[in-house]
Amino acid sequence: MASEKTLITPEPDLTEEAAWYREQLEKHLTNGLSALDNKDTSTLETIGHRIKGSAESFGFDGAGDIGKALETAAKTNDYHGMEKRLSALADYLKRIVIA
Repeated sequence: MASEKTLITPEPDLTEEAAWYREQLEKHLTNGLSALDNKDTSTLETIGHRIKGSAESFGFDGAGDIGKALETAAKTNDYHGMEKRLSALADYLKRIVIA
């Protein structure tokens, strides 16, 4: 459900890094939407791969799943799938609470 919050609880000394990573996800979303408009599957594949590889390190496991699905959709030129994953990332970012 979109209204439910997703709590991210990093180690106390990693709170700033988690906030930084959230900003990186927002940049990935912006760049991904632009790439989708331009039908740039290579960039979308790269974005998905980066999210998949880094999200868990910062405690954003849900984003990692989205990144993996985005990468797969980009590899198969599944534009509907890419759009769906970017929408899921936008929703995920709206629900994030870092505590």
